[in-house]
Amino acid sequence: MKKFYALLALVLILSFGLAACGGASGGDGTLLGEVKARGYLIGETDPNYEPISYLDPDAVRADDTICPDNLLTYGEMVGFDVDVNKAVADKLGVDICFATPDWDLVTAGSWGDRWDIAIGSMTATKTRAEVLAFSTPYVYTPAQFAASADSGITSYADLDGQTICVAAATTYLDWLNGELTITEDSIYADPPKDVTIVELPTDQECAQSIAAGRPEFSVYLTSGEVINSNIDGGLEVVKVGGPVFSENLSPATDRSSSFEIDTFVDEISSIVEELHADGTLSALSLKWFDVDMTQDPSK
Repeated sequence: MKKFYALLALVLILSFGLAACGGASGGDGTLLGEVKARGYLIGETDPNYEPISYLDPDAVRADDTICPDNLLTYGEMVGFDVDVNKAVADKLGVDICFATPDWDLVTAGSWGDRWDIAIGSMTATKTRAEVLAFSTPYVYTPAQFAASADSGITSYADLDGQTICVAAATTYLDWLNGELTITEDSIYADPPKDVTIVELPTDQECAQSIAAGRPEFSVYLTSGEVINSNIDGGLEVVKVGGPVFSENLSPATDRSSSFEIDTFVDEISSIVEELHADGTLSALSLKWFDVDMTQDPSK
């Protein structure tokens, strides 16, 4: 009898672990097979990164969604990356569901199969490639400084000695620290000197802190498109200098997945190439940014 209860406990523990990862495996041991067998792709995204990805406060969750209760659905999440996730899922023939982990957990790898893919404006760096497998880039964005309009900071030279806000575990932080591992021709400037860095969980929290009158800083570094959105939303900031580096944003997959990932990574690359070729990505870029950022600036 004790052996029976011990076995029952083990089965329950294993079942709980599988449920936490989105359901018991019904695939062929590959991540691609697992996604298709379950019928939905679990994408990682940021709920506070307008216009890239953000929660729609007016959205109502559909009653017939197959997404588990602990995941968000398309429609609850909106934005450029959200639409790219949906386009990729459509090509796979599955639905899209969203997890919203902290960014540092995403870039660190070891996801524990809690989500399948990160199409979340992640730059493919050599350092990240040690734990994540990258597919073909889907968009290219410039990294840009902005400062509050009343700060008096108007030129790149004015940034020396300033306190600068960036999101934790980002390429912006790596670049400021001289640790960004991308190709040299994608880096356009050296970091300003003698700066003090303030790290917040997301880039948008830097802008939101400036809007709230936070006194510690008046400068932040983020995507140029995020700054455009901030300005359009009424935030009184100005761009400082030109782009400092270009980010090749690519879908990422966890190398430590319990499933075989190579076929999945290759399939995502093929899908991204299709979405480039058929104009889907260009159309989404124009929809959200009013400019086509899908063309490789190195070509």
